[in-house]
Amino acid sequence: MFAKAWGVVSLPVSLPLTMALAVWAVYALDRIVDSRKSRPRAALERRHHFHQKYRWFFSSAVILATIWAIYAALKVLPQTVLMYGVFVSFLVLCYFAIAIFQRPDEHTGLMKNVLAGMTFSYGVAAGVHAYSPVVSFIQMILSQEVLLFGGLCILNMTAIDFWELDGEDGEDASALIGTGSLLLGGLAMFFSTRSDSFNKPFFYAAMIGAAGIYILNRNRHRLNQDGRRLWVDLVLLAPVGIYWLWITFYERNLA
Repeated sequence: MFAKAWGVVSLPVSLPLTMALAVWAVYALDRIVDSRKSRPRAALERRHHFHQKYRWFFSSAVILATIWAIYAALKVLPQTVLMYGVFVSFLVLCYFAIAIFQRPDEHTGLMKNVLAGMTFSYGVAAGVHAYSPVVSFIQMILSQEVLLFGGLCILNMTAIDFWELDGEDGEDASALIGTGSLLLGGLAMFFSTRSDSFNKPFFYAAMIGAAGIYILNRNRHRLNQDGRRLWVDLVLLAPVGIYWLWITFYERNLA
């Protein structure tokens, strides 16, 4: 989606491969950190138990993924990717600083989710931007596409945290998720009115993603915990398919 929006014709296979390994390594390391600091053991969730049980395997795999990412940044990918990688790596370090010093009894962390969502969005966008002929670094940092995608990621993680709260806290959290979804959808609609016809599908896709989270939030009580986690991740992926269909139809009409 970022490549289409920024006029990038092609990307080397090594870029998404390296990005996928880097994202997985950060995720696995985050689970390992959570499992080591969480007390008591009953407070851990199944994904934490899994990473704790096989922590030596995951730790070794994280080291190998990190070695590949460093090698790819230095020897395989363009120097621009390395420069952007320094910026994203700084955000990742800030995220882990918050994760390590967060209290074990603190169930949710809005600031942690905001930083994680924007780090992921910038991490995805930065690699693509290195091949963009028209967008500057500052434009990438402040781009509407990056901010909207980061907003969807933040809503995704915050919803997973907040939907596990009960009682009045749960109702307040649900109201916050609903308001955030409406604001993000409204922002996507506003951006679509100010963009050209080629970039509109990106904002329409983001709008549909925000609407999906809003609908899930309204019907959260009908799903169990695993169902909510599954559907909110599928909702985050839905804009990709919608965007692909829209762009394919648009390009065929131009042809």
